[in-house]
Amino acid sequence: MSPATTLTQGEVGKHVPALSSALRPRPEDELREWGGLPLVRGKRVLDIGCGDGRLSLGVAPFAAKVDGIDPDVEAINSAKRNAREGGVRNVRFAAGAAQHLPYRDAAFDVVIMSWTL
Repeated sequence: MSPATTLTQGEVGKHVPALSSALRPRPEDELREWGGLPLVRGKRVLDIGCGDGRLSLGVAPFAAKVDGIDPDVEAINSAKRNAREGGVRNVRFAAGAAQHLPYRDAAFDVVIMSWTL
């Protein structure tokens, strides 16, 4: 087994400070570059490496539901707080790594990954 497949959640990924979200494009501008609202409208969306939820929360008003996953527990806590403060109810955030997604096959219509290494 390669080292990449044996990493635990705590050994992968670390969130860039929340201020970095302010330096990134607005979700609607970024989405436009990928094809616009039809990409997410009425769909089940997974945001891998969601960080503090910037993009997840930006597409939520158009999507049926959005799940965001990130290995950084602090970032997920920020994302949950941002969703709660924004009154966004169709978004769920979970700590986890892209290498070990906890979702069943075909659970999503669209998978997005932005500003994620």
